[in-house]
Amino acid sequence: DISSSRVTMSAKAVERFKDKVRGITTRKRNLDAPLIGQLNAVIRGTANYFATYFVEATRLFGALDRWIRVRIRAMKYKRKWRTDNYRLRAKHIARMGLLSFEELYRAVRTG
Repeated sequence: DISSSRVTMSAKAVERFKDKVRGITTRKRNLDAPLIGQLNAVIRGTANYFATYFVEATRLFGALDRWIRVRIRAMKYKRKWRTDNYRLRAKHIARMGLLSFEELYRAVRTG
């Protein structure tokens, strides 16, 4: 029964996803709407493939969301430092229009 099996993203798939995001979120680029659109396309595509009703990857998707937000903050402030995570809140990044793996996954799970 496939609904009772635990399927998740492989380490190789996670690295491929991270490589795509790294390519989009280089620090020399400006944090603007087209960049958010490119990120959303990558997130939506990965979520459409992996965030199905029989995948158990809640923690992984949360970790990937946090990692993406750190990348965005590093773009904004041109560095990665502990205090920068408090300067640009997650809700502000969500208001910019960035999709969340966790939200897409919850939408699939609830129907």
